[in-house]
Parts: sequence; structure tokens; C-alpha cells
Amino acid sequence: MIFHYPLNIFLLLPLLPVILIGLIVQGFESRWPISLLLWSITFGRNENSLICIEKNFAKLFKSRMTIFPIVQKKLINYIKSENTDVWIITGSPKSLVEHIYRDFSFFKQIYLIGTVMKRKFGGRILKVRCLGYEKVIQLEKKIGMPLKLYSGYSDSKKDDPLLFFCDYRWRVTSNGTLKKIE
Repeated sequence: MIFHYPLNIFLLLPLLPVILIGLIVQGFESRWPISLLLWSITFGRNENSLICIEKNFAKLFKSRMTIFPIVQKKLINYIKSENTDVWIITGSPKSLVEHIYRDFSFFKQIYLIGTVMKRKFGGRILKVRCLGYEKVIQLEKKIGMPLKLYSGYSDSKKDDPLLFFCDYRWRVTSNGTLKKIE
């Protein structure tokens, strides 16, 4: 992003110490430091050009994406099950995930929760940073409390707060296999 708009480096550089201190003090899952980073690299850019960059990134990502057959089969099986809602809850920006997966047949049959960006102060900021326990909060807003989930899959330990509410928990390894979490 910064390479598309090199002048934003003059805004980013003085903000980097504030961003780093914010991440260290409040934790790497906190919203405002990353929101400030995002704002600094999108400030002064029109929304249409940012959407174009997002679409180009999605196209590039799709061309290099690795689909894990075991995970995909599980996803399709859940979608085909009656009385089952399938949620994809991601730390990635929701709009970006929509660009990447909207052509996949399953996408219209799932519910999506993700990081939410919005336009403010001449750039983009994060309205919601969907990481860690924030995923629990966002899902509770959608389906209510207490959470009682059948199964969950993740490639990251940062999702353990959400996986805690699943009867069956699986870690997706880097080669696409599933490892049961006890």
C-alpha cells in the first residue's frame, strides 16, 4: 500500500513510535494502533482507488491461494447439513474476504464476520479489529449468549478464545491437515 502512495511515508514515519508503543502497551490485538497505521497509509486517498487496490490484491491472492482439500470438504459437508449455520470469522478485512471468496459456490451459504474498515478523517480506520476475544464478542452480537458451538477450525492460537466455546476444536496445520485440540 505504501508503495502506491510514497508521500504517505512522511505521515507514517512520525506515527510509527506511537503505533509501536500502543501495540506493546495494549497488546498486539488492540485496535487503535493498527487503525492509526491504516489511516496513515490511506490518508488523502480516494475511496475508489483504495477499493481498486483491494480488488487487485484479491485477484493476486486468489491466483496464489492454496486450497486445503480436507478443510474444504469439511466446510462443504457442514454447509450441506440441515439446521447448520456455518460462520467464517476472520481477522482479515471483511471486504477483502468478500472480494476473494465471492466467486466460490459456498460463499453465499455462509455467514461472515471480519475486521471492519470505515472511512474517517481522510483515510481508512478500523471500526472493528476482529482478533482474539473480539471474535467472541462479534459472534455473540450475531447469535446471542452463551455461545455453544459444535466445531471450530483455526490455523492460529489467537483464535483459542473462540474455540473454547466449541465442542470439537481443530488446528489447521500449514500443510492443510487437521490436528485435534484437546
